[in-house]
Formats: sequence, structure tokens, C-alpha cells
Amino acid sequence: MIYLNGAAMPWRNNKALSSTQLRKRLLLASISLSLLVILTFCYVGYGVAIGMGEKVESQAYSQQAEAIANAIERQQQRHPDYFDTLGQRPLPEFINTAGKHLVALHTANRHIIKGPSPLFIRHEKINQLAMAEADRFVTLDDSRFYVTRSHIGNQGALTLIWRDLSGVNLPTHILLRIVVTALLTFGIAVWLSMIMSARIARRFQSASHALEELAMRDSLTHLPNRNALISSSPENVRCGALLFLDIDRFKDVNDAFGQDVGDKLLHAFAQRLLKLAGPDSDVYHYRSDEFVVWMPSLQKEEVTNAAFAMLYECRVPLQVDNASFELGCSIGAACYPIHGHLFETLLRNADTAMHRAKARRLGVQVYDDKLAFNSTIKVMLRSQLRSALQQNQFVLHYQPKVVMETGTLIGVEAIVRWQHPEEGLLGPALFIDLVEQSGIIHVFTRYMVESAITQVQKWCDMGHQLPVSVNLSAYNLLDTAFVPFVNSQLEKSAVSPSLLEFELTESAAMIDKSASKRTVDALLELGVKVSIDDFGTGMSSFAYLRDLNVNTVKLDRAFITHIVDDIKGQKVVEGLVSLCRNLDLEVIAEGVEDRRQADLLQKLDCHIGQGYFFSPAVEADAISQLLPQPQAFRYDYVANN
Repeated sequence: MIYLNGAAMPWRNNKALSSTQLRKRLLLASISLSLLVILTFCYVGYGVAIGMGEKVESQAYSQQAEAIANAIERQQQRHPDYFDTLGQRPLPEFINTAGKHLVALHTANRHIIKGPSPLFIRHEKINQLAMAEADRFVTLDDSRFYVTRSHIGNQGALTLIWRDLSGVNLPTHILLRIVVTALLTFGIAVWLSMIMSARIARRFQSASHALEELAMRDSLTHLPNRNALISSSPENVRCGALLFLDIDRFKDVNDAFGQDVGDKLLHAFAQRLLKLAGPDSDVYHYRSDEFVVWMPSLQKEEVTNAAFAMLYECRVPLQVDNASFELGCSIGAACYPIHGHLFETLLRNADTAMHRAKARRLGVQVYDDKLAFNSTIKVMLRSQLRSALQQNQFVLHYQPKVVMETGTLIGVEAIVRWQHPEEGLLGPALFIDLVEQSGIIHVFTRYMVESAITQVQKWCDMGHQLPVSVNLSAYNLLDTAFVPFVNSQLEKSAVSPSLLEFELTESAAMIDKSASKRTVDALLELGVKVSIDDFGTGMSSFAYLRDLNVNTVKLDRAFITHIVDDIKGQKVVEGLVSLCRNLDLEVIAEGVEDRRQADLLQKLDCHIGQGYFFSPAVEADAISQLLPQPQAFRYDYVANN
């Protein structure tokens, strides 16, 4: 049995891994962003702190300079020579008090140096600083100074020079606070990032689980869907069977009752399958009207009976909206591990078997290797049809129609073969259905008719009037341009219409009776003969004879195969031949394989035969070699050759 838990389904582990990776990435991104913001904050904050510190210091130095200038001006008013003798006496107390970091005063004629102190600087430096722009910080020999100027009445300008010691410590102090703040902010950011990443990861995981549920479960039937089936694999089982169910003609329900009723019916059918499959099996809604049932531990010998039992139970009417629906279905089965070890392989093989069961109305079909070959080669051939037609790979072989009493050749049936460059000569059973489904049936039939008429013309040129019959598809009977085409080909080749015959299968002609009758009547007006092929295999054979004006009836080989030992079969053939004689129709027996069949058919008043007893379908050159021999197919000749 399969398991839909984390241990058995690797995609869930992948999702969990993705959630963990997402959380780590969110946390890393949040921390990186926080760190970037904090570094930017520190850089900008440091610059702002320095700018603000310089502005505050500049204002303080300017105020001190103004205070010193005012004090000197007051002293100058009391002592007119005070300014001139300022450097000859000790500096007044107000200068020492107001200018704590003042290192020099500079006038136009001299400079005054404060000292001795740590602020002492040489005269040449004072001269350089005195020439600097006022109200600015100036850096000289790794030291910062602030230069300002004041005017003392009419005595001229007084330049004051401060050494900036506090400014060196101020940014460092502020930077320390910024760093502490940044570290605290970073810690908070990391904490918040962890919380946010955890919440986001949980939400992501919740959303991921919801998406997984949507991706792995069908919303209509509430069953696991195709994705769930493909992502799983059989585990802990030695054998099992995968059943592929397709509801027959479900589209008719949707067309007649609407999509809503169809959806309700699908849901009801899904619930029935769950009950029929049992608790140990798994049911999937594959797509549209198709379901898959995995039945673990079911032996290969039990698969057919289990599938038929499910098929019969599915036919029990379902009640939906006060209406009763009896649903038929076709089931294809593939066995584990014989037909595959993975669900994908089992599913493909069961699907192939289901299509065979549906096409042949078998109900149930268990997969085998022949189905795989036919399915594979048909897919390949379908893709090569058009190029094969363009490259003239389709050729006609001809099977003789013989008067069994005399061995006289009275006509041939043109049977198409595909001269495939890789697969060799292929019979029509492998590709005729593909031609009809591919949309090239009209071009294909015209090519066959043209080839057959060309061959008739060649035999006529050799002096032999040998009729050729060509098989028609149901789609050709609906083609209003087909009869004019045949007429144009006959006129072009100057071949007598009586040498051309078209064989219609019963299923083809009964698709549209009125259209079939119009086409048959039009062909008869041209002088072309028409015959019914495979007569007696359908349900409407006698209606066929009543509604269509035909020239010949060809008894299906199913009546001939066991006719020697089947007394009832002999009576049926005798009755069919008698009916055709009364309707003035020629009768040909198909599938004559031996002399006993040929002798018995003549006793039953059937005198023309076609089959391997006389000859298989051969190339036109082989027929040409037999034409000069009027009794080439006499019994003794056939036995010796």
C-alpha cells in the first residue's frame, strides 16, 4: 500500500527543508539589513556630532573673543596707552579667566603669547595662524586651533587664537554613546528579526501545506489527484494492481443535463468507488471522467475477477437530483511489479489497456506486452503519416478473386500496405484507423483510387480487362467531392467505369444512411460497381441490402473459418447465399483457406472465393504474370505452387 505521510512522500521533506531554509534566509537578511542601517546611523551620527560640536565651540570662542575685546576696550578708555602696553605687563585676569584655552593675541604690530603652559606655541606658528581666515578651525601640525578677530575702537583688529582641546574629546565621547546605542539597537533588531522570521516561516509553512493540499487533492471529488498518484510509489507490497477506469459516454450526461449535474454525478461515482475499493485500497480522480484505483496485495490471477466485479457494481444506478443514472465504464489493469515498479509506469500501461477495452467494448482489459508494442508503434506511425503520403510510401497489393470451379481470375481487391523505411511492410490493421483519425483520410483515399485506376489502365494496355475493387472509409461517403473526383480520374485515364469497384463496410455505410445512399447511387450512375464488405457481422445486415443498391455481397471470413465442421454455420451461409441470389446479387466468400472450404462453398451455391488458398495480396507485377494464364488458380495448379 502507498502512504501519504511524510516518510513515504519525499516531496513533503523537500517542503520542510524549504521552510527551514526560508527562516534562515529571512533571519540573515534581517540581521544584514539591521547591521547596514546601524553602520549608516553611526557614520551619519558621528558626522552630525562633529558638526554640532564645532558649531557649539565656535559660538563659545566667539563669545569669549567678544568678552575679551569689550574688556580691553573698557581698559583702553581708562588708560589710553593700555592697548599699546598690553604685551609689556602681565595679562589681566579677565583674559586668563575668559580665554581658558587662549594661546595668543595678535595685533597688527605684535603678538602676545600666553605661557608658560601646555598651550605654548612658537612665534612662527602664531604668524601662520594669524593669517588664516577668521571664525574657522585650522589644523596645524596635528593640532586644531580656532581663529577669530575683533575690532578695538580705532586701534585696529585683534586676532585671538585658541587651541581646541575639548573638541578632540567631544566626538569620541559622542561616538562612544553612538556605538552603545547602535549595539543596543542591533540586539533589539536581531531579537525582532528572529521573532519575525519565525512568524513568517510558520505562515509560509501553513500556506505551503494549503497549497500542497490543493495540488494533491481534487476539489470536486475530494479524492487525491494525478499529482498525488505520480509523486507516490508502491511500498511494502509484493504485488498489487492498478485499475484505470474511464466512464463511458459521460459527455452525453453533461450535454443533456448540464455541468452541475455532471459534477454531482462524478462526486457520487467517486464515493461509490471508495466503498467498492475498500479501506486497504486508494482511489484517485485522475482527470475529467477518469479514475484510478490502487489495490495492494492483489494477485495477478485475481485482477480480472476483481475488475469485472467493480465494473458490474459501477453499473448500479446512481441517484442525482431525482434522476437515476446507470454509468458504464471501461477498465484497464496493470499488475505490480510485472508491468512496472512505479505508478507512472503502471498508470501508462493501465491507460493503454483501458483504451483497448473501450475500443473493443471488452469492459476489462489486463495489460500485456503486445498492447505496449501496438501502442508505441501507433504513436510513432501517427506522427509519420503525412510524410509517408508525400513520399509515396503507401503501395497497393492485389488479392485475386477466383471462380473456384475453374480457377479463373475475375478481379482483384486492392489492399494498401505501408512500405515503412524502418519497420518494413506494414499491414492496414496498424495504420488505417490512424489515417481516419488524423484528418488525411480524403487525401489518402484519393491517392489509393488514383493508384488503382492507373494500374487498371496498365493492365488494359496489356490487353487484360481486370476489375479492381478499392475499400472506402465512412468519411468518404460523406465527402460530396468524392464522386466528381472519381469521375474525373476515369475520364482522364479512359478506363471503363465497370472495371472499378468500391467496397463498403457495413459500419461505414450505416453511419449516415441517407448520405451513404446518395453516394452509392451517384457511383452507380457513373457505371462503377459497389459491394458490401464483411457482410453479416453487424446488426443491420439485412437493412443494408434493403436500403442500398449494391452489386456484390462479400461474406465475412467469420462464416468461412469453421464452416467445414459447423453444421449451423453451413445453414447460415446457405441462407445468406440464397437471399443474395433472390436479390440478384453476386456472392463472394472471403477467407477461403483450404480446398475443403472451397468445395463446400460451391455446394452451397457460392462460386467465387478470395483467400490465402488461392493467393495472398501480392504486388501488381505478380498479378501481371498470371494474367496470360486463364486458369492460373485451378486447384491442381494452386496445390503445386
